[in-house]
Amino acid sequence: MDTRQLHVNFEGHQIAVLAVNEHLNGSPLVFIPGVMAPVNFWNSCLPNEILEQKCWYSISLPGHHPSVMPEDLKPQTIDEKWLSRLYQTVITELVGDKKVIVIGHSTGGFSALNLAVDQFEQLEGIISIAGFYEGQWGGIEGQLVKLAHLGRWAKPLFIFNLWLGRLFKPVQRFLSGLLAYDRKAYFASPVSTNMLLEIQDNMKEQNLAALFPLFSRIPTLNIGERLSSIKAPTVIMAGTHDPVISAAQSLNLAGAIEHAKLIIFDRVGHMPFMERSEQFQRELLEAVAFVSSTKSQ
Repeated sequence: MDTRQLHVNFEGHQIAVLAVNEHLNGSPLVFIPGVMAPVNFWNSCLPNEILEQKCWYSISLPGHHPSVMPEDLKPQTIDEKWLSRLYQTVITELVGDKKVIVIGHSTGGFSALNLAVDQFEQLEGIISIAGFYEGQWGGIEGQLVKLAHLGRWAKPLFIFNLWLGRLFKPVQRFLSGLLAYDRKAYFASPVSTNMLLEIQDNMKEQNLAALFPLFSRIPTLNIGERLSSIKAPTVIMAGTHDPVISAAQSLNLAGAIEHAKLIIFDRVGHMPFMERSEQFQRELLEAVAFVSSTKSQ
Protein backbone atom coordinates (compact mmCIF):
# COMPACT_ATOMS: atom_id res chain seq x y z
CA MET A 1 0.00 0.00 0.00
CA ASP A 2 1.63 3.22 -1.24
CA THR A 3 0.51 6.04 1.07
CA ARG A 4 1.16 9.75 1.46
CA GLN A 5 -0.39 12.40 3.69
CA LEU A 6 -1.00 15.95 2.52
CA HIS A 7 -3.11 19.05 3.05
CA VAL A 8 -5.23 20.92 0.52
CA ASN A 9 -5.98 24.59 1.09
CA PHE A 10 -9.60 25.70 1.01
CA GLU A 11 -10.59 29.21 2.05
CA GLY A 12 -8.00 29.32 4.83
CA HIS A 13 -8.56 25.71 5.93
CA GLN A 14 -5.88 23.08 5.57
CA ILE A 15 -7.88 19.95 4.81
CA ALA A 16 -6.04 16.72 5.65
CA VAL A 17 -5.94 14.00 3.02
CA LEU A 18 -4.69 10.43 3.05
CA ALA A 19 -3.75 9.42 -0.51
CA VAL A 20 -3.28 5.72 -1.26
CA ASN A 21 -2.14 3.83 -4.35
CA GLU A 22 -2.25 6.89 -6.60
CA HIS A 23 -0.27 5.03 -9.25
CA LEU A 24 -3.14 2.61 -9.91
CA ASN A 25 -5.57 3.12 -12.78
CA GLY A 26 -9.34 3.27 -12.59
CA SER A 27 -11.76 5.72 -11.02
CA PRO A 28 -10.42 6.80 -7.62
CA LEU A 29 -12.51 6.08 -4.54
CA VAL A 30 -12.96 9.07 -2.22
CA PHE A 31 -13.86 8.32 1.41
CA ILE A 32 -15.22 10.89 3.89
CA PRO A 33 -15.42 9.86 7.58
CA GLY A 34 -18.07 10.68 10.17
CA VAL A 35 -18.18 13.61 12.55
CA MET A 36 -16.01 12.09 15.30
CA ALA A 37 -13.52 10.27 13.06
CA PRO A 38 -10.16 11.49 11.74
CA VAL A 39 -8.87 10.99 8.23
CA ASN A 40 -7.23 7.60 8.95
CA PHE A 41 -10.46 6.02 10.23
CA TRP A 42 -10.87 4.01 7.02
CA ASN A 43 -7.53 2.16 7.29
CA SER A 44 -9.07 -0.45 9.59
CA CYS A 45 -12.49 -0.73 7.95
CA LEU A 46 -11.83 -1.45 4.29
CA PRO A 47 -11.33 -4.83 2.57
CA ASN A 48 -7.89 -5.62 1.16
CA GLU A 49 -9.35 -5.47 -2.34
CA ILE A 50 -9.65 -1.72 -1.80
CA LEU A 51 -6.75 -1.10 0.59
CA GLU A 52 -4.22 -2.76 -1.69
CA GLN A 53 -5.77 -2.81 -5.16
CA LYS A 54 -7.55 0.54 -5.65
CA CYS A 55 -6.50 4.15 -5.86
CA TRP A 56 -8.29 5.82 -2.96
CA TYR A 57 -8.33 8.95 -0.87
CA SER A 58 -9.65 9.79 2.57
CA ILE A 59 -10.61 13.46 2.96
CA SER A 60 -11.08 14.91 6.43
CA LEU A 61 -14.06 16.85 7.64
CA PRO A 62 -13.09 20.47 8.45
CA GLY A 63 -11.42 21.02 11.80
CA HIS A 64 -10.55 17.35 12.36
CA HIS A 65 -6.86 16.84 13.20
CA PRO A 66 -4.57 16.98 11.32
CA SER A 67 -6.75 19.42 9.38
CA VAL A 68 -6.30 23.04 10.48
CA MET A 69 -9.19 25.49 10.79
CA PRO A 70 -8.95 29.31 10.73
CA GLU A 71 -9.33 30.74 14.23
CA ASP A 72 -11.86 33.32 13.05
CA LEU A 73 -14.22 30.83 11.38
CA LYS A 74 -17.85 31.65 12.09
CA PRO A 75 -20.09 28.59 12.46
CA GLN A 76 -22.65 30.26 10.18
CA THR A 77 -20.15 29.83 7.32
CA ILE A 78 -20.78 26.09 7.34
CA ASP A 79 -23.81 25.17 5.24
CA GLU A 80 -24.72 22.82 2.40
CA LYS A 81 -23.21 24.96 -0.36
CA TRP A 82 -20.01 25.55 1.60
CA LEU A 83 -19.48 21.83 2.25
CA SER A 84 -20.16 21.00 -1.38
CA ARG A 85 -17.66 23.63 -2.51
CA LEU A 86 -15.07 22.31 -0.05
CA TYR A 87 -15.20 18.75 -1.32
CA GLN A 88 -15.39 19.74 -4.97
CA THR A 89 -12.28 21.89 -4.50
CA VAL A 90 -10.30 19.18 -2.69
CA ILE A 91 -11.31 16.39 -5.07
CA THR A 92 -10.39 18.45 -8.13
CA GLU A 93 -7.05 19.34 -6.56
CA LEU A 94 -6.35 15.65 -5.96
CA VAL A 95 -7.51 14.00 -9.20
CA GLY A 96 -7.88 16.74 -11.80
CA ASP A 97 -10.84 15.99 -14.06
CA LYS A 98 -11.07 12.26 -13.32
CA LYS A 99 -14.39 10.71 -12.35
CA VAL A 100 -14.61 9.54 -8.73
CA ILE A 101 -16.83 7.39 -6.53
CA VAL A 102 -17.49 9.16 -3.22
CA ILE A 103 -18.15 6.98 -0.16
CA GLY A 104 -19.10 8.57 3.14
CA HIS A 105 -20.15 7.52 6.62
CA SER A 106 -22.68 9.55 8.62
CA THR A 107 -21.71 13.22 8.05
CA GLY A 108 -19.47 11.89 5.31
CA GLY A 109 -22.54 10.19 3.85
CA PHE A 110 -24.36 13.52 3.92
CA SER A 111 -21.38 15.12 2.18
CA ALA A 112 -21.53 12.51 -0.59
CA LEU A 113 -25.28 13.04 -1.05
CA ASN A 114 -24.72 16.79 -0.98
CA LEU A 115 -22.25 16.53 -3.87
CA ALA A 116 -24.78 14.48 -5.82
CA VAL A 117 -27.54 17.00 -5.14
CA ASP A 118 -25.26 19.70 -6.56
CA GLN A 119 -24.64 17.41 -9.54
CA PHE A 120 -20.85 17.58 -9.20
CA GLU A 121 -19.81 16.66 -12.72
CA GLN A 122 -16.93 14.40 -11.64
CA LEU A 123 -19.18 12.03 -9.71
CA GLU A 124 -19.30 8.55 -11.12
CA GLY A 125 -21.55 7.63 -8.20
CA ILE A 126 -21.92 7.72 -4.42
CA ILE A 127 -22.25 5.29 -1.52
CA SER A 128 -23.82 6.63 1.67
CA ILE A 129 -23.21 4.56 4.83
CA ALA A 130 -25.55 5.59 7.67
CA GLY A 131 -25.85 8.95 5.93
CA PHE A 132 -28.60 11.53 6.35
CA TYR A 133 -30.41 14.28 4.44
CA GLU A 134 -31.35 16.34 7.50
CA GLY A 135 -29.30 16.78 10.65
CA GLN A 136 -31.83 15.51 13.18
CA TRP A 137 -29.84 12.98 15.21
CA GLY A 138 -30.41 10.70 18.15
CA GLY A 139 -28.10 8.86 20.53
CA ILE A 140 -24.96 10.20 22.16
CA GLU A 141 -23.84 12.10 19.04
CA GLY A 142 -27.31 13.63 18.82
CA GLN A 143 -26.93 14.94 22.37
CA LEU A 144 -23.60 16.57 21.49
CA VAL A 145 -25.14 18.15 18.39
CA LYS A 146 -28.06 19.52 20.39
CA LEU A 147 -25.66 20.90 23.01
CA ALA A 148 -23.49 22.65 20.42
CA HIS A 149 -26.54 24.05 18.66
CA LEU A 150 -27.54 25.92 21.83
CA GLY A 151 -24.95 28.53 20.93
CA ARG A 152 -21.66 30.03 22.09
CA TRP A 153 -22.49 29.80 25.79
CA ALA A 154 -22.65 25.99 25.51
CA LYS A 155 -19.19 25.71 23.94
CA PRO A 156 -17.26 25.14 27.22
CA LEU A 157 -19.68 22.38 28.23
CA PHE A 158 -19.42 20.81 24.76
CA ILE A 159 -15.63 20.80 24.99
CA PHE A 160 -15.71 19.39 28.53
CA ASN A 161 -17.90 16.47 27.42
CA LEU A 162 -15.52 15.61 24.58
CA TRP A 163 -12.47 15.96 26.86
CA LEU A 164 -14.03 13.66 29.43
CA GLY A 165 -14.84 11.12 26.73
CA ARG A 166 -11.25 10.86 25.54
CA LEU A 167 -9.57 11.08 28.96
CA PHE A 168 -9.49 7.31 29.51
CA LYS A 169 -9.25 4.66 26.80
CA PRO A 170 -11.87 2.37 28.42
CA VAL A 171 -14.31 5.30 28.50
CA GLN A 172 -13.55 6.11 24.87
CA ARG A 173 -14.13 2.49 23.92
CA PHE A 174 -17.40 2.35 25.87
CA LEU A 175 -18.71 5.57 24.33
CA SER A 176 -17.83 4.45 20.82
CA GLY A 177 -19.83 1.28 21.46
CA LEU A 178 -22.94 3.36 22.13
CA LEU A 179 -23.08 4.03 18.38
CA ALA A 180 -23.66 0.32 17.78
CA TYR A 181 -26.82 -1.72 18.28
CA ASP A 182 -25.15 -5.13 18.31
CA ARG A 183 -22.58 -4.16 20.92
CA LYS A 184 -21.46 -7.73 21.50
CA ALA A 185 -20.40 -7.97 17.87
CA TYR A 186 -18.93 -4.46 17.97
CA PHE A 187 -16.65 -5.15 20.93
CA ALA A 188 -15.72 -8.61 19.67
CA SER A 189 -14.67 -7.33 16.24
CA PRO A 190 -10.93 -6.90 15.64
CA VAL A 191 -11.93 -4.01 13.35
CA SER A 192 -13.09 -2.05 16.43
CA THR A 193 -9.81 -2.65 18.27
CA ASN A 194 -7.70 -1.80 15.24
CA MET A 195 -9.75 1.32 14.45
CA LEU A 196 -9.45 2.73 17.97
CA LEU A 197 -5.69 2.12 17.94
CA GLU A 198 -5.35 3.60 14.45
CA ILE A 199 -7.06 6.88 15.29
CA GLN A 200 -5.64 7.26 18.82
CA ASP A 201 -2.83 9.69 17.98
CA ASN A 202 -5.07 11.97 15.95
CA MET A 203 -7.71 11.92 18.68
CA LYS A 204 -5.10 12.92 21.29
CA GLU A 205 -3.99 15.87 19.17
CA GLN A 206 -7.51 16.99 18.27
CA ASN A 207 -8.33 20.59 19.14
CA LEU A 208 -11.75 19.98 20.68
CA ALA A 209 -12.87 23.58 20.15
CA ALA A 210 -12.33 23.11 16.39
CA LEU A 211 -15.17 20.55 16.34
CA PHE A 212 -17.71 23.00 17.72
CA PRO A 213 -18.57 24.89 14.49
CA LEU A 214 -19.49 21.76 12.54
CA PHE A 215 -21.40 20.17 15.43
CA SER A 216 -23.36 23.38 15.99
CA ARG A 217 -24.40 23.54 12.34
CA ILE A 218 -25.44 19.94 11.78
CA PRO A 219 -29.09 20.53 12.84
CA THR A 220 -29.40 23.18 10.12
CA LEU A 221 -28.29 20.90 7.27
CA ASN A 222 -31.15 19.72 5.08
CA ILE A 223 -31.17 18.62 1.43
CA GLY A 224 -34.43 16.67 1.66
CA GLU A 225 -36.30 18.73 -0.91
CA ARG A 226 -33.50 18.35 -3.46
CA LEU A 227 -32.95 14.59 -3.32
CA SER A 228 -34.96 13.99 -6.50
CA SER A 229 -32.31 15.98 -8.41
CA ILE A 230 -29.69 13.28 -7.79
CA LYS A 231 -28.78 11.58 -11.07
CA ALA A 232 -25.54 9.84 -10.12
CA PRO A 233 -25.78 6.11 -9.32
CA THR A 234 -26.43 5.86 -5.59
CA VAL A 235 -26.17 3.14 -2.96
CA ILE A 236 -27.69 3.65 0.50
CA MET A 237 -26.39 1.45 3.34
CA ALA A 238 -28.35 1.53 6.58
CA GLY A 239 -28.75 -0.34 9.86
CA THR A 240 -32.24 -1.17 11.03
CA HIS A 241 -31.48 -0.01 14.59
CA ASP A 242 -29.20 2.99 14.09
CA PRO A 243 -29.36 5.12 17.28
CA VAL A 244 -28.05 8.23 15.47
CA ILE A 245 -29.65 8.26 12.01
CA SER A 246 -33.14 6.80 12.05
CA ALA A 247 -34.01 3.96 9.69
CA ALA A 248 -36.87 6.19 8.47
CA GLN A 249 -34.32 8.69 7.11
CA SER A 250 -32.56 5.93 5.20
CA LEU A 251 -35.83 4.63 3.74
CA ASN A 252 -36.78 8.16 2.74
CA LEU A 253 -33.41 8.56 1.03
CA ALA A 254 -33.87 5.38 -0.95
CA GLY A 255 -37.42 6.34 -1.91
CA ALA A 256 -36.60 9.89 -2.99
CA ILE A 257 -33.54 9.10 -5.13
CA GLU A 258 -34.48 7.53 -8.43
CA HIS A 259 -32.93 4.10 -8.98
CA ALA A 260 -31.08 4.18 -5.65
CA LYS A 261 -29.99 0.79 -4.35
CA LEU A 262 -30.78 0.14 -0.66
CA ILE A 263 -28.67 -2.26 1.42
CA ILE A 264 -30.05 -3.11 4.86
CA PHE A 265 -27.98 -4.39 7.80
CA ASP A 266 -30.42 -6.22 10.06
CA ARG A 267 -30.19 -5.51 13.80
CA VAL A 268 -27.25 -3.19 13.24
CA GLY A 269 -26.67 0.36 14.48
CA HIS A 270 -24.43 3.15 13.24
CA MET A 271 -21.27 1.07 12.78
CA PRO A 272 -21.80 -1.73 10.23
CA PHE A 273 -18.01 -1.90 9.70
CA MET A 274 -17.66 -3.50 13.13
CA GLU A 275 -21.09 -4.95 13.83
CA ARG A 276 -21.17 -6.92 10.57
CA SER A 277 -17.59 -6.71 9.29
CA GLU A 278 -17.70 -9.52 6.74
CA GLN A 279 -21.08 -8.48 5.36
CA PHE A 280 -20.05 -4.83 5.19
CA GLN A 281 -16.85 -5.52 3.28
CA ARG A 282 -18.67 -7.80 0.85
CA GLU A 283 -21.50 -5.31 0.35
CA LEU A 284 -19.05 -2.44 -0.13
CA LEU A 285 -17.20 -4.23 -2.91
CA GLU A 286 -20.51 -5.06 -4.59
CA ALA A 287 -21.68 -1.46 -4.21
CA VAL A 288 -18.52 -0.13 -5.85
CA ALA A 289 -19.00 -2.59 -8.72
CA PHE A 290 -22.68 -1.56 -9.03
CA VAL A 291 -21.84 2.15 -9.21
CA SER A 292 -19.04 1.54 -11.69
CA SER A 293 -21.30 -0.42 -14.02
CA THR A 294 -24.34 1.90 -13.83
CA LYS A 295 -24.56 4.91 -16.09
CA SER A 296 -25.90 8.18 -14.70
CA GLN A 297 -29.52 8.70 -15.59
